[in-house]
Amino acid sequence: MRFATAALLALAMPVAAEDLTIVSKTTGPDQPATSTDYLTATMARYQSGDRDRIIDMKTGRIVTIDHKKREWSEITAAEIEAAMKKSQAQMDQAMAGMPPAVREKMQAMTGGAAASLKVTKGGTRTVAGYTCNEYNLSWGAAMTQVMCSTTAIALPFDLVQLRKLMTSSNPSMARMMGNMETLTKEMEQIKGLPIAETTTLQMMGKPMVTTKEATEIKKGPIPASAFEVPAGYKKVESPLAKMGQR
Repeated sequence: MRFATAALLALAMPVAAEDLTIVSKTTGPDQPATSTDYLTATMARYQSGDRDRIIDMKTGRIVTIDHKKREWSEITAAEIEAAMKKSQAQMDQAMAGMPPAVREKMQAMTGGAAASLKVTKGGTRTVAGYTCNEYNLSWGAAMTQVMCSTTAIALPFDLVQLRKLMTSSNPSMARMMGNMETLTKEMEQIKGLPIAETTTLQMMGKPMVTTKEATEIKKGPIPASAFEVPAGYKKVESPLAKMGQR
């Protein structure tokens, strides 16, 4: 009886979240054939061709690695936010003397995407053996995305926190920091881990499509060395830090 009770308790206990290694097939301009993501309770590393991003979810530290130049830089999410606020203040001052019509057009170009984000839920499909729910993201006329996320994988990290840090670490997305509250609220509709996404960006009237879809999802310990900068690489100033120095 004692053993039966212990077995039932073991079955009732939630499964502990393991580290995740996700290998994906990617397509699009300047995209490598494959990319690899490493995810633990506190660290994330995104390897994609000549560039890597390492995110420390505990400290907010973001490291960018350029393998072609053998260089790396680091910055924190707090520093990015401060730089963006300074850049926005400078832009607001510059636009203050513009005609209203011109000012509205400039505001739409520099900060309208996050404010215009709309998320709608689509159907379901299977990716890398996992059922995922599709979400359609519209960022206005400039960009659309179809993201497929699964709730079938236990996550070792805080998804909302990682999503914010990923947004901060992306130069184009970082420009939306002024609308982070609106962005976060809309993105909360997306449940689970994204394992496939298609992004369509309109460039001079022509669509530029990039895709990323998981082909293998492995669970198990990831060594600390996976989040280290390669030896011999030169440290340089972060491009994100320069946004607040103009």
